[in-house]
Amino acid sequence: MQAKKINLILKHDCPALLTEDWYSQFALDVHFLMQSLYGGRIPKLALAGDQGQIMSFMTALQREKRYMDSYIKHGLSDPGTLNSRYQLEDAVKHFESETGLRWPFTN
Repeated sequence: MQAKKINLILKHDCPALLTEDWYSQFALDVHFLMQSLYGGRIPKLALAGDQGQIMSFMTALQREKRYMDSYIKHGLSDPGTLNSRYQLEDAVKHFESETGLRWPFTN
């Protein structure tokens, strides 16, 4: 069985193409990628965008995992968990401003 291939396009010249279906697939792909970081099958990943967009995506993904790890290990009220949450929020804001896309794990 081949590993799933995920193609994430972070740069969009035409915002009209960003439909609800597109966002749903983007969220599913990022969710699958997060699951793979917790012991799932590692997918092949192809990112399309400029360097800033790709770096902001990878930073947000890394901080999402760091926050989840801290939450699982220490709980929500731990100062380290709260610090991880604030770092995640900053990374998400940067990702959203860099790409114009919503981060799939926030409201």
